[in-house]
Amino acid sequence: MLIDIDKEMQARSVGGIIVLGDTTLANPDLTYVVGGSLARGGIYFKRIGGDPLLLTSNLDLATARKYRIVKQTKTFTEFAYEKLIAKHGRDNAYPRLIRMILDQLGISGKVALFGRSDLAGGIYLADQLRKIGVAVIGEKSPTILESARETKTTNEMSLIRDVGLKTGRIVDSIIDSLRNLQNRRGHLYSGKQRAKVGLVKEWISIALAKEGLIAPEGTIFATGASSADPHNAGDPRQELKPGKLIVFDIFPQSERGYWFDLTRTFVVGRADAKTVKLFETVKGAQAAALDSMKDSVPCKKVMMTACNVIELNGYRTLRGLYRGETTNVTSGFIHSLGHGVGLTIGERPYLSLLSTERLTKSQIVTVEPGIYLPRFGGVRIEDTVAITGNGVDILDTVHQDELEVS
Repeated sequence: MLIDIDKEMQARSVGGIIVLGDTTLANPDLTYVVGGSLARGGIYFKRIGGDPLLLTSNLDLATARKYRIVKQTKTFTEFAYEKLIAKHGRDNAYPRLIRMILDQLGISGKVALFGRSDLAGGIYLADQLRKIGVAVIGEKSPTILESARETKTTNEMSLIRDVGLKTGRIVDSIIDSLRNLQNRRGHLYSGKQRAKVGLVKEWISIALAKEGLIAPEGTIFATGASSADPHNAGDPRQELKPGKLIVFDIFPQSERGYWFDLTRTFVVGRADAKTVKLFETVKGAQAAALDSMKDSVPCKKVMMTACNVIELNGYRTLRGLYRGETTNVTSGFIHSLGHGVGLTIGERPYLSLLSTERLTKSQIVTVEPGIYLPRFGGVRIEDTVAITGNGVDILDTVHQDELEVS
């Protein structure tokens, strides 16, 4: 959590942090410390044990203050940045401005630099700061801010839950539309046109817009054999067919920058026995994993729990690689069980066989077992959940007990 930053800084002997960027877009660290989106970004300063300062443009000042995260929010103009540019040029003015504010805030010792910029620009800025006496350092993962972001505040929980409720309404609306498709001689129709993946994606786009969400990384709606590829987005030209598997994975983002992740698998009409077994196995694996999750449980143990159920039902898992049984896993459970969700769609903790972490109260993670059979199809069921002291809190309302949509 944000309140843990001082503790993290002390543990790493860091005297101050700087978080910057020309925008908060694709910049989760800056979004985190300012509390939301700023079109023109800014610079955030924090001295260990001191209150932070945020510099932003005149255009974004009102927005930044609306978030009420950083009490001391000022503009670049208030620090005469334009005069520095006129005197030293933009490239030299920026590091001089940073050095001046570090001095004013009493920040000394090692200073960790965060935020996103092009690699060349970031290296250049760090070099320029070192030349004028700033002991800039980088950090390996998990960084100070990654560690802070790993657990969520009550407000963050509320923001993510809100995205989850909106996502759930979208999924429900799509399922209702699929339920209304007409089967005519083995083809599914919406009105007079055959139902194809592209048509459903149009419905999803409209539903996202109505809920005020965006999908920067797209949406997965894959059917038939395509669903055996976990990240196959789906071919817009492909027809939906009765009884064929459909994997619908939606991972939208809100205006405040928070993400959600939800996957459901279904068939329109009747499912055959092979499909039913796949579905029931994945459903059982997720239920077992969820039952095993609570504060302090090793992440690896949760993954192992899901693998146990899947292997007992005759399918392969990634454990075969580590047991030396195979050099490649192309069918079965071929990915990790889950990952953290917040201001990115994939962050700590990771529910994997290689994880050394333990679950911690107030983390938010996905739980998404899947089984994939090439040339046949795949099943994945995913929920985003919050870790509590005694278990989990599922943050969406789309419960899936049935495979068939009819």
